[in-house]
Amino acid sequence: MNNLKKRLISIVLILFVSVSIITGCSQNSKDEEFQKDTDISETNTESEIDLPPAEEYIYPDIDGEGSDFRVLNGKNEWGFYTDLVHDEMTGDVLDDVIYMRNRFIEDKFNMNIIEIPVDINGVAEQLRRTISAGDDEYDAAFNPAFSAVPIGTLIVENFFYNQKEISTLNLEKSWWNQTMIKEAAIGKGEKLYYSGCEINIMALQSVACLFFNQDMMTSLGLELPYNAVREGKWTLELFDQYLKSAANPNGDATFDWEPNGNATYGFTAMENSIAALVAGFGECFIKTDEQGYPYLAIDTEQFINATNKAAEILYDKGKYLPTDRPRECFYEQEFMKGRTLMIIDELKGADIFREMDTTFGILPMPKYNESQENYYCIPIFQIPVLVIPSTNSRPDFTGIILDAWAYVSNRDVTPAFFDISVSQKQLRNEDSIDMLQIIKSSGSFEVGCAYGWTTDFYNDFRNTLGAAKEYNIVSKTEAAKDGISAKIADTMKFFDEN
Repeated sequence: MNNLKKRLISIVLILFVSVSIITGCSQNSKDEEFQKDTDISETNTESEIDLPPAEEYIYPDIDGEGSDFRVLNGKNEWGFYTDLVHDEMTGDVLDDVIYMRNRFIEDKFNMNIIEIPVDINGVAEQLRRTISAGDDEYDAAFNPAFSAVPIGTLIVENFFYNQKEISTLNLEKSWWNQTMIKEAAIGKGEKLYYSGCEINIMALQSVACLFFNQDMMTSLGLELPYNAVREGKWTLELFDQYLKSAANPNGDATFDWEPNGNATYGFTAMENSIAALVAGFGECFIKTDEQGYPYLAIDTEQFINATNKAAEILYDKGKYLPTDRPRECFYEQEFMKGRTLMIIDELKGADIFREMDTTFGILPMPKYNESQENYYCIPIFQIPVLVIPSTNSRPDFTGIILDAWAYVSNRDVTPAFFDISVSQKQLRNEDSIDMLQIIKSSGSFEVGCAYGWTTDFYNDFRNTLGAAKEYNIVSKTEAAKDGISAKIADTMKFFDEN
């Protein structure tokens, strides 16, 4: 059966389930039956994928009395899926499962979900204006962790609720991003001013990972790395071997990029993706001690060694195609042309690569060595994080809605995103779906830029090293560490005094 027929059958099956759900709602069907019908993970249409079972959920018995639940949400032109609300079914599976998710929450609690969209770079200032004025205008907001204004700036201005004080949020549960919560709850862990969940699909799409040209890899005689990943052997050393095999001038005089040249390269990436490579080695700009106090980690031996190892690859011409080139050398275009074996990109890159004629696959970032226990894949710093404005007059009700909304999103929307939107429309095989599960569970959130501590260092790091320019990590950290440590201390005064 060809792909088009499979997609059409998939849509028909999902729409059939959708009609059943709507009919069931109109007949006041029991919640247990509704959950069973709306569990998209049970509607596998092309592949047999083992998804983690959904936890049992007890919905609080509360009546929203037809009120509006208002959510400020950032929109962008970067190709991410940011919609929280659809007013009707569209026939697109992801659109429709989000529509069904919202209708279920609205019916369950007798309320209306209202999305207030603004440009993603304007969310912070919009919140600042309304909260400073004392206006209870938004129940919740998805604010980028770092954009025009770092979220930490708004935190120390006391604009958000400490979510750990809202008892109706079950923040220890799997439908909340536990890695982000751990990183955000700095200090003694008693204060949490932002959290992560899958209500907003951009949170999933913004995670950095590796895509590879499977046809090119096969033609080079290389084994597909999926089993290496599963066995914990997808490391820097193996990654380097693949890059070396792909680097070939193919008759060109040098590896200098030419628009009509023949040279092929190991991988390409945007400059900010280089931080993802180092993070994949288990290294972050900021770490926390046993008491939860953040400290600077860029001057540690581990971070310096990891950076230097990454730099060796970046400086080796042919292994890496930098992006400080004319627009016609845009990194995603070069990968799609088959001139690079791999690319570091956000997960949303799959939306773009579905236009490729060749088969591609997906991998987590490589580990430093086999002794490293886990894989780590960081999101871009514009990842939307969930905040509750301090002017919100009904925090307990808000907690109930957000918790149930996050649960249903994790139960229904995430499997639909993986199993349907990704596997059938973009990624080409079941191995890649396994990799998605690893990537999702390996997310590591870098808090330094979110609080504005390491912004200057990060920008220099990505713009210099990311362009394969000379970068002395020792001298750079020596110059930056005192200023960063002072910024951390200023932020911690707020956490210690409030």
